[in-house]
Amino acid sequence: MRRIRSPLAWLASSLLTLALLVGATASASAQQFPGSNPLTIVVSYPPGGLSDYFARLVAAKLADSLGVTVLVENKPGANGAIGTAFVARAKPDGHTISFLPASTVTTNQWLMKDMGFDPLKDLTPLTLALVVPNVLVVPPASPIKNFAELLEVAKAKPGTINFASVGVGSSPHLQGEMLKRLGKIDIVHVAYKGAGPALQDLMAGQVQMMFDNLPSVLPMIQAGKLRALAVTSAAPAPLLPDVPPIAKFLPGFEATPWFGFVGPASLPKEIVAKLHEHLVRAVKSEEVVKALQARGGEIVTSTPEELAKLMRTESQQMQTLIKEAGVSLQ
Repeated sequence: MRRIRSPLAWLASSLLTLALLVGATASASAQQFPGSNPLTIVVSYPPGGLSDYFARLVAAKLADSLGVTVLVENKPGANGAIGTAFVARAKPDGHTISFLPASTVTTNQWLMKDMGFDPLKDLTPLTLALVVPNVLVVPPASPIKNFAELLEVAKAKPGTINFASVGVGSSPHLQGEMLKRLGKIDIVHVAYKGAGPALQDLMAGQVQMMFDNLPSVLPMIQAGKLRALAVTSAAPAPLLPDVPPIAKFLPGFEATPWFGFVGPASLPKEIVAKLHEHLVRAVKSEEVVKALQARGGEIVTSTPEELAKLMRTESQQMQTLIKEAGVSLQ
């Protein structure tokens, strides 16, 4: 015999089902990155450079992994100090982090009188993300065809060759200073606010040469818009096997810039652990790895503690280099 449920029994059952659904939804929401507010990755340089390109690749994967909206916000200026200061002052809830090059946290403090923050005290390291060789490039119309010719011209005509950088104290700037010292040549530094505007002026012939990250300039080299003279790594880059290392001509010249993620100081340990887990997952995702390898970059991650140690060690090394080279803000 079929039982007929009373209206009260049906209502009670419906309420129970609704409660279970609400509970399940609340549980799923609670599993999202602490709260559902957007996470912002601050890039301290204009659009068009490697930092911006990589941050946007990672943002898409991070959004899927964390279950929240991930935004990329460009805050350029002062070789990354402006955007990094913004992150240092951000609320330590994990919703504001930065993707930045080494120079922003290892060099600026030795060049700027008052950045408004201490990069070794006011930031929380999260993970190393990638390392890349830099490549020395000139416009395709340049009469300089190779690195040996560059040294010859620079020595014959001191002070006539300008080199662009993404800012005072950036790796392209310091590598230009290393070239001056080791090559015993006189070349003139011209600082820009990021790779995008610097590369535009380089291709237009407003400046004569520039060091920049291989992933950033490789498409322009392949398209014939720039000519590669040499790389800063100890060995040739796999994607540019015919481009020699500078160390072949100037022994001791070797530099491989790195990039990493940091957040504001005082981030709770559980948030640091979660950000580290999901950032490493995003950085090591198949799509991101393939995209970087195709442009000459190498994914290298670390623990937060390992990145903190790297920042301290390189900060001390940069202090010595800057003092010996006599580099200062102009």
